Amino acid sequence: MSLTDSQEQILDAAMSCISRDGIEGASMRNVAREADVSLGLLSYHFDGKEDLIQAAFQLSCDRVYDVTFAGVDQADDALEQVRSCVRGPFHDDFLADEYLALRIGLWAIARTDPAIAEVEKTLYARYSDRLSDLIQNFDSDISAADALNRSTDVMVHQNGLWLNWSRYKNQADLDRGLAQCERLALGEQI
Repeated sequence: MSLTDSQEQILDAAMSCISRDGIEGASMRNVAREADVSLGLLSYHFDGKEDLIQAAFQLSCDRVYDVTFAGVDQADDALEQVRSCVRGPFHDDFLADEYLALRIGLWAIARTDPAIAEVEKTLYARYSDRLSDLIQNFDSDISAADALNRSTDVMVHQNGLWLNWSRYKNQADLDRGLAQCERLALGEQI
């Protein structure tokens, strides 16, 4: 997603409002105040609250994706690429309370808003397909369908780890869970 500095400032403000006050708190007026921009400028960039929320969701997911795959691109071999992909979404920035509150709020609205649900579905598929490709690069004997199943299993566990971290912030649980995700991705028995 290509954004101007103003748009990114506004979306960061929207994400802060959602994190702090929930979706209801992300009114156009509240976001404009948080971004320190006029309501007119916000309305110039975003057609309404739904458009704003959709763009905020897109940006938050793009940031996780970009950080995750920057690490993958720096990995030396197929094994390290899979491990980096599994651990990338658990970068410190994405374990912060503000980000976790945002993520939970966006998951919730995706259950009731078809446009947000479509954004979530597209981003989910993008990550899943890339992880699946990495799994196949690591294990050339695995079928595309089996690699995709492993990818889905990993993502299910990752979502649970984010929720568990948001509640308990137990590093040992997170480390153990990420090791389990790696074993799922690599086809090892848990």
